[in-house]
Amino acid sequence: MSNNKTLDSVKSNQTTQNSTSGDNHKNPYRKAALTKLFLITAVGVGLSLISSAKLAATGLADKKDSGSIKPQILAGKVTKSLEQFSFTTEQGVQYHVADPSNILDDLAKKRRIVDSLYTLNRVRVKAVISKAGNYGHMGYYERQLTIVGIADR
Repeated sequence: MSNNKTLDSVKSNQTTQNSTSGDNHKNPYRKAALTKLFLITAVGVGLSLISSAKLAATGLADKKDSGSIKPQILAGKVTKSLEQFSFTTEQGVQYHVADPSNILDDLAKKRRIVDSLYTLNRVRVKAVISKAGNYGHMGYYERQLTIVGIADR
């Protein structure tokens, strides 16, 4: 009977050791899952930081360009074609044109241009310059002019 007790105690010790060591190896995918969770969290934090940096940069750019809200006087050439409505300054800078009041179309009529597609040379406009972005056909232009009037010479 003492042998049975000894065997029983040895078996119970082995069972206890197996169950405690089995807890560490119970799920072989646990380490991989924790690693993936850590990486996903790290990527999320990184993207959050990048997004915050972009917002801060945009805020600084808005403050820097705050003077561009006032209309400016620009001289140059207007081109209105099928897929393009642009203004090119005398220095060669190109802008997409937004003319909600049809001020340039009226100027073309005053210059006796009857075609809806035209080129106007030596034009002085009052316009608001947009923030940097993608404007015009297929986003070709970096900035846009919103025409608010014709400037006196």
